[in-house]
Amino acid sequence: MSKKSKAKPSKAKKAAKVAKPKEGELPDYIKNKIWLKKYPADFPKEVKIPTDKSISEVAEEATDKWPDHVNIIFYGREFTRKEFKGLIDRLTTAFQKKLGIKKGDKIAIYLPNCPQFIIAYIAGLAAGATMTCISPLFVPREIAYQINDSGAQTLVTMDMFWKNVEQIKNDVKLKNILITNIFGQPPTVPEDKEQGIYHMTNLIKDTEPDVTRIKIDPMKDIAVIQYTGGTTGLPKGALLTHYNLIANAYQIVPITETLQKRFHEDKVKSVSVLPWYHIYGQTCEIVAGNLVDACAVLFANFDAGAVLDAVQKYKPWMFLGVSAMLIALMNHPKAQDTDFSVLKYMNMGAAPTPDEVAKQWEKLSGHPLSEGYGLTETSPVTHTRPAEIFGEKLGSIGPPIPNTLAGIVDPESNKFLPIGEMGELVISGPQVMQGYWNRPKDTEDVFFEAGGHKWLKTGDLAKMDKEGYFYIVDRTKDIIKYKGHSVYPREIEEVLFEHPAVLECAVIGIPDPEAGENIKAFISLKPDYKGKVTEEQMKSWLKERVAAYKYPRFVEFIDAIPKTIVGKVLRRELRERETAKMG
Repeated sequence: MSKKSKAKPSKAKKAAKVAKPKEGELPDYIKNKIWLKKYPADFPKEVKIPTDKSISEVAEEATDKWPDHVNIIFYGREFTRKEFKGLIDRLTTAFQKKLGIKKGDKIAIYLPNCPQFIIAYIAGLAAGATMTCISPLFVPREIAYQINDSGAQTLVTMDMFWKNVEQIKNDVKLKNILITNIFGQPPTVPEDKEQGIYHMTNLIKDTEPDVTRIKIDPMKDIAVIQYTGGTTGLPKGALLTHYNLIANAYQIVPITETLQKRFHEDKVKSVSVLPWYHIYGQTCEIVAGNLVDACAVLFANFDAGAVLDAVQKYKPWMFLGVSAMLIALMNHPKAQDTDFSVLKYMNMGAAPTPDEVAKQWEKLSGHPLSEGYGLTETSPVTHTRPAEIFGEKLGSIGPPIPNTLAGIVDPESNKFLPIGEMGELVISGPQVMQGYWNRPKDTEDVFFEAGGHKWLKTGDLAKMDKEGYFYIVDRTKDIIKYKGHSVYPREIEEVLFEHPAVLECAVIGIPDPEAGENIKAFISLKPDYKGKVTEEQMKSWLKERVAAYKYPRFVEFIDAIPKTIVGKVLRRELRERETAKMG
């Protein structure tokens, strides 16, 4: 948590007495959208979002505008929009006329980032299917769960993942399996059409484009069943319509266009390392990438050294990522020979970026770090703070993006709280999901009505300042209760990042019969400090910097902090490790 964002209970209590909104009533800060006062004059307060376009139609329009422009560079291989369109039309036709895919059928994509991902994604949507994208890091049990839960009967995957697919073939109801080799080589797995196993390249090559246009209702038809990251419990499928994703793309494009003006860039050139199986990558790169003239240097996975080479070679000015990636880039041996100043817009999302990391980036690149916020259920973006547009407020996720309302409520009563008071962040806007797939109770639990709007409860503790900038404090489920005190892991992690030896860290609560919960810090040390710092030294250092009830009683050095593919710390996994130790 940023030092600037720490709660001041006395002021909050005073504010609560003066301006406590009534139940079901919206506070003035939402009614008046006070954050709009901080929008620059050349930044739109509202955007017009089409209600009659599908995602595949948006992609077609981009091809009509920029047919011969290169929009993907994949390990040196350049792809134009027109080339993609030809491949997409052929696969769409194959889906419809050879595999019998109809509107509403489910297609699962189990691929790393690669051109085949875009082709399958847009082709599936053009055929009227609903997509669900599976993490390349999943083990067979997790893959089978998502295929079965979503009802997918077609799977698009790669030969390197075949061992995992083979293990689950008898546990799922797949009719079609498309196999590719992401570098264009013949797949090592043989075709077997009788068993429904096809080489994606052959399907495309052997099919003449003859697409049957499917009538899509963007407001109602589900484009993606996007599964939550699974940091707590079993993943749930968020139902996102074509409109949800297109709306979010239109909401964030003004940021790109405004930055282009600020930086005098005529084309969007970016590094693409966000995993496309995640909604962050799908919306911000695949969908929004069709609303601007964009070229992305694409990587199948995040390799800090390869990314630094690409920065030197291609001079991209935009990088959307997560703090774990940024830490890896800044600490890589090649960093000292890299001109980071070309990366004018470095935006972090998915998980909070420690203040100390943001300071290091600005010192290294000469540019302030930008930060945003979103979640699977909101397609994902709700807030963002490009420093060049909204100023440099360290620790803030910024104001809500256009067409979005945000507020702070009491997590139990859902009553809106005054400015400055800490509570649960809630969102209302066109990017908010329809609900969870086959989970009516979970859907009911996260929505409530107030002031004529439907609100989504995010599960994140946050607060808002008087200018309408929001600050994430922590996940409600991660709060540690130590002897009746509430301890926020992120606050302790922010302090830990100030220690020169700390590369990454995570703080959790562990069961304690006397204290209720005790506090434990897991720390990954920078290579130069391994073996030179003791756990006792770290505890003593922390004691001097946080209140007596906050400092971790336990410290453990580990090689790497477990994280999701988009950089969220898996505190659940750390808690499970501790529980297992206790027997």
